[in-house]
Amino acid sequence: MHARVQQLGDVKRGSRPRSVAEVLGDVLRHLQEILRSEIRLVYVQARAELRTFGSAGALIVAGVLGGFLSVFFLLFAVVAALSLVIKLWVAALLVAIGMAVVCAVLLRSGAHLIRSRADMAATSAEPGAGEGTPWTGTPTE
Repeated sequence: MHARVQQLGDVKRGSRPRSVAEVLGDVLRHLQEILRSEIRLVYVQARAELRTFGSAGALIVAGVLGGFLSVFFLLFAVVAALSLVIKLWVAALLVAIGMAVVCAVLLRSGAHLIRSRADMAATSAEPGAGEGTPWTGTPTE
């Protein structure tokens, strides 16, 4: 029990009755404490969820950055083709295509990782998920 809350038996018979303002003040203080505790709980839960999606997010960020690089190399190939430098544009185009393939692979694996972690989080949040009913021992759906 909270240290500041008096149990019913601890109240002295001779103590003065509290006014409505004192009771309302206590109620507001307790509501404020509850609200602060709930905010701390949401903050901790959000941080825990962000940690589970961190590596998938890193793969997606790497894929997006690779996509920017492939656009850069594609533009470099266009510049090289327009400047009519022989065979230089072919090399730049091959690099851009290779980067695009790498980015596609990174983005696909990051998206797959997010889906698998989201499914895992959803099944662990369901009550009784993966457990059998105690009286029959059969798995629940």
